[in-house]
Amino acid sequence: MKKQFRDFESAQEFVQSLGLKSKKEWKEYCKSGDKPDDIPSSPDIIYKNKGWNGYGDWLGTGNISPGSIRYRPFNESKKFVQSLGLKSLKEWKEYCKSGDKPDDIPSSPYQIFENKGWNGYGDWLGTGKVRNTKFHPYKEAREFVRSLNLKSSREWRTYSKSGNKPDDIPANPEIGYKRQQTWKGWGDFLGTGSTRFTPKGSFRSFDESKKFVQKLGLKNQKEWNDYCKSGAKPDDIPSSPYQIFENKGWIGYGDWLGTGRIQKRRTEEWRPFAEAREFVRKLGIKNYDEWFEYCKSGNKPKDIPSIPWKAYKEWNKE
Repeated sequence: MKKQFRDFESAQEFVQSLGLKSKKEWKEYCKSGDKPDDIPSSPDIIYKNKGWNGYGDWLGTGNISPGSIRYRPFNESKKFVQSLGLKSLKEWKEYCKSGDKPDDIPSSPYQIFENKGWNGYGDWLGTGKVRNTKFHPYKEAREFVRSLNLKSSREWRTYSKSGNKPDDIPANPEIGYKRQQTWKGWGDFLGTGSTRFTPKGSFRSFDESKKFVQKLGLKNQKEWNDYCKSGAKPDDIPSSPYQIFENKGWIGYGDWLGTGRIQKRRTEEWRPFAEAREFVRKLGIKNYDEWFEYCKSGNKPKDIPSIPWKAYKEWNKE
């Protein structure tokens, strides 16, 4: 039987009576075993388009919904952040993941406040390490960087952290030189020869992409993911080919990498909906998070889709 949840208003009233202060506290409560079964652990999915307006609204903390965010002005945001006493970018990222950050303070301030006062994380955190905003022209910086003989963006990141990088060359050139409209990709910047640059996700055709990938000699999806993280991948080869080439030739990583492990087409592979549902219900999985942990475990049969709401027309979101 389809699980029945309380209507949004009733569920929200119950949750706000708990006095939880953050999304982190909400997740801990869901794991405690005290949550009634008719209160969903993933309210953002269950109540989407049914009243959901963010965890601030759900918990009653007063924080602004991420879905309709109006951030505090730059100076107010910076004043709040500096009151936290964070010392580094690492500490800032850990704070953002903690669940304690108000929704109207952006986790990516360099994007929100670009041209609105942003002057680096040293200024944002109040550590005094204010970035140099006057960078070398792109061509001069590129000439210097190419002399280093770096082979990938990963090697560039390592070099940037070494302390040897001149201050007038940005550690994140893809951002620094994007503002000057001169950035042409890592291949051009490093001089590795991979000079094709495709802004806004314009990719080679499926057959061209697959032909390029198979020349790499990668053996499995892990090696593919490592390659994507290396910085050596051309911009016009997608790191998520299953999304870009869905219904355009994609039939699995075995075909993509050329390993010979060809996946059956989805419509032929999945068990019928009723049988798949019966199998999954016997597992005793309680929520969305537990389902994805199970999918990662390696125990899921191949004919049970990990994303059932895309695989089955019969799917009816609860």
